[in-house]
Amino acid sequence: MKKFTLTHQKTLSDPSFQTPRFNVVRVEYSAEDGSVLKHTVIKGKDSVAVIVFDDQHRVALLKQFRSTTGRFYYELPAGLIEEGESLLEAARREVKEETGIIVSNLSQVSFGPNLLDPSKSNEDFGVAVGTAFCQSSRKLDDNEVISSEITWMSLYEVYERLMAQMNRGTPFKDGLFMSGHSLYAFLAYKFTQE
Repeated sequence: MKKFTLTHQKTLSDPSFQTPRFNVVRVEYSAEDGSVLKHTVIKGKDSVAVIVFDDQHRVALLKQFRSTTGRFYYELPAGLIEEGESLLEAARREVKEETGIIVSNLSQVSFGPNLLDPSKSNEDFGVAVGTAFCQSSRKLDDNEVISSEITWMSLYEVYERLMAQMNRGTPFKDGLFMSGHSLYAFLAYKFTQE
């Protein structure tokens, strides 16, 4: 296997390639044998998804619009980890902003490279789990479109529906699919429970 070293990196200056979530960067890697790989990648901010349980051990799911596909998806409360913020601080903030739920007993399940598409992004992704404690008001970011309705579902049903989505291409629920980040979060949680 060749060993590659990063030899050049340049953030594209066009403002359309820079958002609060990511920058587009041109990278160049050189190998010991002199070969060179050039690629355009997304340098993303780290993010976290949160599995929130209620007192009946059901999970909170949201319907969120994603402009990349022009569709709504079932998702967990999730968002970016801001500068100077810990994973758990971001998890607590994102749940409150997107659902109005104040969480207790919050703990980290996992954190590491986002393996959903390492060919495009270097984003690290965390998963946290907590318990719904009380309800407050929510406050969405300007570009977020998230249904105010929370769908509460048992873990058993979540995993059954995810298997149907992955194995047969069946929408997760109500004609909507579950997003990859949320699917990844549920798998991370399942693996830590076995």
